[in-house]
Amino acid sequence: MAKLMKASLWGKREFEPGSIPDNRTIKRWIENGHLLGRIVDGTILVYSSERWGVDSLVSQRVRQLIQED
Repeated sequence: MAKLMKASLWGKREFEPGSIPDNRTIKRWIENGHLLGRIVDGTILVYSSERWGVDSLVSQRVRQLIQED
């Protein structure tokens, strides 16, 4: 599995300025299973491999295929 990154940094990476979702929204996406991440002691973390608009299972399978020799 990929490394974790802060939700705010993930939002800045995935969205255009002015369209970045609030951390509470990202937290809700994680809780509802729309985004892979963790909430640790109130800190919202997203797996760095997550791409908005691409299903998490698809991303995971693509990474597995790339890593196969």
